[in-house]
Amino acid sequence: MVNLTPEEIRRKNELQEKLRTRVLSVKEADELRVILEKERQQANITGNAIAAVGAALLLGLLIAYLADRD
Repeated sequence: MVNLTPEEIRRKNELQEKLRTRVLSVKEADELRVILEKERQQANITGNAIAAVGAALLLGLLIAYLADRD
């Protein structure tokens, strides 16, 4: 099973806050994408559909943020 480490959880929360305040760099966005994809994979493995959808929605928000920056 793919589990997020406590450091990844902490970093995810930090990066989500930066995304919310629109100060996320491209490098940080890529880091957040990797963590969210791992979280989505974990949710799919465990059958947690709500978490999987949540991670997918955050990935979509991240993509929209990056597209808006260009």
